[in-house]
Amino acid sequence: MTDPLNNDLNKLNESDSLLAQEAISLLSKYRKLEDRYTALFKLNQLSHDCADLSMFYGQVHQSIASVMRAENFYIALYDQTLSTLEFVYDVDEKDDYPLGKSPLEAFAGSMTCYVIETAKPLLATPEIVSELEANNSIKRLGSDSTDWLGVPLLNDGVVIGVMAVQSYSKELRYQLDDLELMEFTAQHIVTAMTRLHDHERLQNAVNSRTRELMKQIREREKSELLQESLFKISELTNDATLHIDEFYSMVHNIVGQLINAQNFYITKYDQHSKTLSFVYYLDQNSTNVAVDSQSRTLGNGFTEYIIRTGESQLLTYPQMYALYEQGQATEPQKETKSWLGVPLIHSGVVLGAMVLQSYNLATTFTEQDAELLKFVSQHVASAINRRDILEVERQSHILLEQQVKLRTVALEDEIKQRKQAEEKLQHTASHDILTGLPNRTLFINLLNHAIACHKRKAEMKFAVLFLDLDRFKVVNDSLGHHAGDLLLQEIANELKVLVRNKDTVARLGGDEFVILIEDLESNSEAYDIAQRITDFLATPFTIENQSIFIGTSIGVLFNDERYDSADIMLRDADTAMYYAKDKGKGRYEVFDSSMQKKVQHALELEADIRDGIANSEFSPYFQPIVDLKTEAVVGFEALARWQSTKRGFVYPDDFIPLAEETNLVMAIDFLILEKSCLQLKQWEKSCGRNDLYVSCNLYGNHFFSATLPADIEEIIQRVGIKPSQLRVELTERALLENSDLVLENMNALKVLGVKILLDDFGTGYSSLSYLHRFPIDVLKIDRSFINNVHEHDNHQAIIKTIIDLATNLNMGTVGEGIENLADAELLTAMACRYGQGYYYAKPMAAVDTEKYLLK
Repeated sequence: MTDPLNNDLNKLNESDSLLAQEAISLLSKYRKLEDRYTALFKLNQLSHDCADLSMFYGQVHQSIASVMRAENFYIALYDQTLSTLEFVYDVDEKDDYPLGKSPLEAFAGSMTCYVIETAKPLLATPEIVSELEANNSIKRLGSDSTDWLGVPLLNDGVVIGVMAVQSYSKELRYQLDDLELMEFTAQHIVTAMTRLHDHERLQNAVNSRTRELMKQIREREKSELLQESLFKISELTNDATLHIDEFYSMVHNIVGQLINAQNFYITKYDQHSKTLSFVYYLDQNSTNVAVDSQSRTLGNGFTEYIIRTGESQLLTYPQMYALYEQGQATEPQKETKSWLGVPLIHSGVVLGAMVLQSYNLATTFTEQDAELLKFVSQHVASAINRRDILEVERQSHILLEQQVKLRTVALEDEIKQRKQAEEKLQHTASHDILTGLPNRTLFINLLNHAIACHKRKAEMKFAVLFLDLDRFKVVNDSLGHHAGDLLLQEIANELKVLVRNKDTVARLGGDEFVILIEDLESNSEAYDIAQRITDFLATPFTIENQSIFIGTSIGVLFNDERYDSADIMLRDADTAMYYAKDKGKGRYEVFDSSMQKKVQHALELEADIRDGIANSEFSPYFQPIVDLKTEAVVGFEALARWQSTKRGFVYPDDFIPLAEETNLVMAIDFLILEKSCLQLKQWEKSCGRNDLYVSCNLYGNHFFSATLPADIEEIIQRVGIKPSQLRVELTERALLENSDLVLENMNALKVLGVKILLDDFGTGYSSLSYLHRFPIDVLKIDRSFINNVHEHDNHQAIIKTIIDLATNLNMGTVGEGIENLADAELLTAMACRYGQGYYYAKPMAAVDTEKYLLK
């Protein structure tokens, strides 16, 4: 029979045994956790204490190895921008990792790349490796491992590297808690790496700045040494009690502190006896200094070479030998590696030479050495000259006095020349080079002084006249800039005669002049001067046997309490001048506040034009171009019209001049050109007309842009029309300026297939001489010849000449401004093929043009 008590005792013993085993297990886990905590604590402390990344990686490895098996361990950094991978730390019993940065693609298919691409940790057991290989996620690289454990190094969610351990033994397998440990460790590593990278960048910046400062210090020390040395030489030069031989020795000593002067000599040259004297000589290769330093008649040595040329020479042995082969010097010593000689020149006279030699390749003289020795030579030459003077003084006191007098005269002449040069520089800085008149800077100063005087004494009245020549550009374009310069010089001279002696005439630049009229008794004095100038400039000038009518527009401005600066006064005088131009030129106008309002209006209009361009408010109106025989429409001229959201419909005459003046017309031209091409494309669909073309006006400055052909080609391709459907019109002005670039652009447009029309033909100055040079397809005969041409025989002769000229040059013609049947019939009879004008149709909006086509 079983004893119940024994059974209970057995059960109790079994229970105690289980509790003991569980306690042991818990104790083991606790110790393991404690070890990991200690390792992580050390790692955290390490991330703050470590000052060097290379040491940090090794200590990270030690910390991880203290809590898990990590015999094979590496850290690789990934640069996302450059797509590179760098193994900054690796310990592996089988594989060697490449040094430095490598392209990431070199590791394509590796588990390292897999972790970088997924940004997730990977515990790669053989089973998982096989699965990833089957999915083509990885491929085998390097030695096969049993387990591979890698975690990404993440900085703000971005992968910056990978940390991995691997096992080549089946006894060592990694678990999920190892993976967690590695992930946790990775966070500390990234923090430490970021801090250390920042520290390294800061340290590099500090080191760089330190090196820069040290370089500056060395340069400063070198500069101070140079200054000190030159000061010492200057002191020696001024010490008349110092024996000349001692002076040469001390100069050698000073030069030796700055340059390697182991082999050094100074020679004096006597022009009368043509001899060289070695007054100081030291040479390490000389076996007999007394013989080598003997005086000699001027020969063909290298010392004589620099005395003859009067120039410094920095020579290597090959260069010296080349001079020997050219017969300019004797054969050099083979031992000589570098040779530097400078002439001793005083007051333009060569007194001798100072020479350095090197017999060692380690010592090679530089250009800096040459400059330094050249500077020292000036002091040495001065000392030699002074010693010579002292010697002469001892020989003859009278001769010394004569020398002093001569030197005094030379110094006085030098001072006089210097003063003259300074006065010339001051005059050049304040006067216009071409005309000799005061320039803008000087005039502004004088005008500001006049304003200040008026502030102190209100009775001191003055006026400003702002002149602009009306047709000066015509002179430059037709006769050339030289003729323009001659004209400006003649006008400047005459203006000085026309004003009073106390008045100031200045040239601001170009064809603009200003006059300051001071001490006015009454305003009529300024009016008289303005009228004299206007009358004078209305008379013809003769430049290079050519009579020229120039004319001028003058703005007159009187002083006023509200003016505090010359710039504001010039602005208002300029405004008055432009007002005179607008009222017909060849006149003067006195500034008043209404002119400023006009300027303000122009500024507001310019701002609205800019807004209109930005809002695409400019649209083309189309005027038909017809075949004069059949009256069939062959194309249209596109004319810019502006329907402003602020101003309503604005007429071309109200905005085109300002748009041209501000160069905004170029943007308007491209708007009209693109919209016209789009409209052609629309008419192909709505009217079935794919035979039409559109002719667009381009401001002359377009042809001064090298991108014009590419810009037009881009619009044609984007819209989808044929190049032959687009024609561009330019005026004669474009042919007169920058002709080479204009020709290049026109040829490029011709190659593209765009035809070129010359607008307003017959009204310019020089177009006939350019027709044979430029690839023009069509001449548009200006409306001034065509209007009622049947009533003007001379106009008929001109038109016939233009048509015949175009025919001979294989160009077409279009008559503009046809307003009646008689003009159309006469043009047709003179073989003008095409025409446009109110007789056929006025410019129309696109919708009206479409109705016109359909009708």
